[in-house]
Amino acid sequence: VTVSVLYWPLRMFRRSLRRLVPGPFRLREEGTRFEHGWAGFLQQANTNADVSAWHDVDLVAPSTGHVFNYVNEIPKGTREKLEVCLKTAGNPIKQDIKKGKLRLFTYGDIPFNYGCLPQTWEDPDTPDQRTGNVGDGDPLDVVLVSERAVPVGEVLPVRVAGALAMIDEGETDWKILAVPATEPHAIAAETVDAVRHWFRFYKTTDGKGENTFAFDGALLGEDHALRVIEECATSYQRLVTRQHPKASD
Repeated sequence: VTVSVLYWPLRMFRRSLRRLVPGPFRLREEGTRFEHGWAGFLQQANTNADVSAWHDVDLVAPSTGHVFNYVNEIPKGTREKLEVCLKTAGNPIKQDIKKGKLRLFTYGDIPFNYGCLPQTWEDPDTPDQRTGNVGDGDPLDVVLVSERAVPVGEVLPVRVAGALAMIDEGETDWKILAVPATEPHAIAAETVDAVRHWFRFYKTTDGKGENTFAFDGALLGEDHALRVIEECATSYQRLVTRQHPKASD
């Protein structure tokens, strides 16, 4: 399958999914950041209307080539575990809570920007055909490699460089590696090694074991990453058009 064939079905999703809101976007915050009750809602800058970071931002950016919209959840150099919340109305970015406590990366500051691709979903009921493990039920994770620490909630166009097939507690948890569309496309091998090392060991300081990777931890190329994005966009489409059992949850 060629890259161009993988790309065009993604653009066609614009016709079949719910309303899409043009950017630019900004973050509207409720509560005090890094305290219980804080939430960051994406807001369309031109109208001040709240929008869903998962549903209302188009997956495919208005550009030529394979360019996608990326929602940044965690800036590089920070420790707070922030994520788009699928179970809260409006899908704001919130700090994850476990056993009543706000989650932090105890392993140390995250050395890259971390976020997700809107309108994607890793199906928790269907085994991934490459790894044999079901998905984690979240939007596709993205590691954004950039010198800049991207603010929480910023939406920017990115180009995909490859993918790591991480297995987290028996679930497939793809990590798409990307760069800002305005920056050089290549990612250095030592950067890939650092990303892989982080994800392998970051839970060990919480008393858990190491994460593992399919394909011996190899970085799969752009064509494989685009195929993963297409499949997760299809899973999302099935969910929101109520063709998936989880649609009633």
